[in-house]
Amino acid sequence: MGIIGGLDVHRSQITYDWVDPDTGQRQRGQLAPAHREHLRVWLEQFAGRQAAFAVEGCTGWRYVVEELQRVGIQAHLAEPADTSAARGPKRRAKTDQLDARHLRELLACGRLPESWIPPAQVLEVRTQVRCYKALADEHTAWLQRVQATLFHHGVPAQRNLLALARWVASPRRGMRCATPAWTSPSTHPTASALPGTHPERGPQADPPLLPHPGRARRAGLRAALPPPRPRAGGLTMRPHLRGGSPHPA
Repeated sequence: MGIIGGLDVHRSQITYDWVDPDTGQRQRGQLAPAHREHLRVWLEQFAGRQAAFAVEGCTGWRYVVEELQRVGIQAHLAEPADTSAARGPKRRAKTDQLDARHLRELLACGRLPESWIPPAQVLEVRTQVRCYKALADEHTAWLQRVQATLFHHGVPAQRNLLALARWVASPRRGMRCATPAWTSPSTHPTASALPGTHPERGPQADPPLLPHPGRARRAGLRAALPPPRPRAGGLTMRPHLRGGSPHPA
């Protein structure tokens, strides 16, 4: 029949409970710390032996299942909610040892509510999509937070706020702003101070105005174009930035 066991996975330790029905041998204990290398060394004792282990489908199940399959152990992924419901209505103290034994008993009697274990390529795609979704949610949350802060200080709403911030911070633009474009009125000079003056340094020059990002980009592209070529009839043909034929200058 082979070895049957259960693994209760946590961040700090992995609790195991396994039994060999042929010999009657039973072991239980904990693996700490819970990482891949430590688990790999412990699983070497089952290499070449028929064994099956049940793992609850919570955080950390992926590397545990991968290590089980690497040494030839049959891995069973248990659905957490149905596994907890299989305990029954009786209330009892819940410990890691009881969780591992509960998984082993469900696997032994064939009542383990199993989940599908996707192949490696599907797991990689899932990870990338979930990471992209999390970054998109954080992007939206930060944008709303910045907009709320600007509104709190009475600043008009900005539609392309993050795009303009990236353009200002880009070192390739070669432009800088002497003072922040949006600051709280509390950080400005006192009301008695005249515009363009500093309380200690006297008159100050106005900060340079930053051109629109699209206009600055077009200006740089236009400067990189070759000079216009004279044509017959006194017309000068200038290359066009966008698609289409050139137009007279």
